[in-house]
Amino acid sequence: MAFGLVFALVGLGRKTERYCFHWSVSALLYAAVLTGFEFALGRPVLESALLGALAGTNMLIVSGVRAFDGAPPFRAWMALPVAGCVGTHLVPAWIAGGGPLVAVVTEVCDTVSLAVSAAIAGFSCLSREPGEKIALTGGAAAARGRGRRLAGYAMLGYLPGYAITLMGYLWTVPTLNLLALIPMLSDQLLLAVLNLGLLAMPAERAQAMLRDAALRDPLTGVWNRAGLEAHSRALIEPGATVLAIDLDHFKQINDGHGHLAGDEVLKALANLAGGEVVSLGGVFGRLGGDEFLAVLPAWCAPYARACAQQIHEACRQQTPGTPEWTISVGLAQVEKGETELRDALQRADRALYVPRSTAVTG
Repeated sequence: MAFGLVFALVGLGRKTERYCFHWSVSALLYAAVLTGFEFALGRPVLESALLGALAGTNMLIVSGVRAFDGAPPFRAWMALPVAGCVGTHLVPAWIAGGGPLVAVVTEVCDTVSLAVSAAIAGFSCLSREPGEKIALTGGAAAARGRGRRLAGYAMLGYLPGYAITLMGYLWTVPTLNLLALIPMLSDQLLLAVLNLGLLAMPAERAQAMLRDAALRDPLTGVWNRAGLEAHSRALIEPGATVLAIDLDHFKQINDGHGHLAGDEVLKALANLAGGEVVSLGGVFGRLGGDEFLAVLPAWCAPYARACAQQIHEACRQQTPGTPEWTISVGLAQVEKGETELRDALQRADRALYVPRSTAVTG
């Protein structure tokens, strides 16, 4: 109940964190279900409803995670674990009537169905929502931080307890009572770990977004110098292609159309050229002013000039509302023994002024 109230207060305090209400309802419903079981003994319909609600608490964790990722919170398949818990509790007695054996079968079915719902919740916390990625310009996607992994592993941590419960049905009742203590005690630990992990997710995402913002150019949203240095390291090897990209006559655009128009041209260049570079598996960023840099992986080496031409052609698409503009592209390749971009960048920059040999201009 305490965690439910904390999640509710967080959701009320920040409009961008309304997904916390999913987790609040999950925690409060869990407390209500545990209390309800004290009054449900011998009432199969009420027991089945409470078991369905227990699976529902797991699905509310999933819906909160989906909302956190910006995806639609609820999907039709999320009703299946709830219906499964209700059905597996009622069906054995409905088919075979009463008796000790039917009671054991019912308990086994309850345990398995709850384990399935816990597994779904755990893997949903650990999985990546389809289409989720770091955007080319602006912002960071939901971070796969330690809090999220902690929540996912906490849900999966319930599975050994369910397995122990199933093993207990093979032995005598006293042994079963003793084994039942293990999942009960583990729940006290796992429940706290789960909710603390969920609480950590918003803070970790905020930190990731701040780190990402520090590595991006505030105008265009592409990597700045620090971001280029950090993200291009994996590409620096012999054969990697470095492209120096300049906006032609940028001062004239500013003088003739105003600085706001110049800013729009820079953003259009970053969007068009950056999109092509990313599609080629490369890294794109702004060095400053009208100077941009792209790094393409070594496998592009045989097609370096064609790639440069592809980027150049992409920038011929004029963005509505901007004055006409063109770019010049100079290319060079990282040579053996080079571990930084500096030397290759200098060669690419010099190539900008030799359009008939190694530069692509327009």
